Amino acid sequence: MGVKRAFSLRENYEICLEREKQVKAGKKMRLDEFRLLFPDRSGKGIPKSTLSDILAMSDEILKNPPVDGAHKKKKRAPVYPIFEALLAEWIERAHAVRVPINDAIIQTQAR
Repeated sequence: MGVKRAFSLRENYEICLEREKQVKAGKKMRLDEFRLLFPDRSGKGIPKSTLSDILAMSDEILKNPPVDGAHKKKKRAPVYPIFEALLAEWIERAHAVRVPINDAIIQTQAR
């Protein structure tokens, strides 16, 4: 049995884009053939079950393209959204006035 591999958000997005392109071009490609467009380390295509799971969520994936973190595997909501928003705003203001920022300064500000 091979090693299970999680695809990044960017990879999922690219798979969905390619499928959409195929459909718009009028090419009716079976999953067996389509999966070979995305070979894994062994040279085989990604598993059909993985591909069908990705394509089942293609509407959601295409609506929310990955903006940052090309290697992220999951989208997660922040644990403390208000705190993170305030901290991000403080960092942006400090950056605007060219104040040097390091871990110790951020930790002090967070308290």
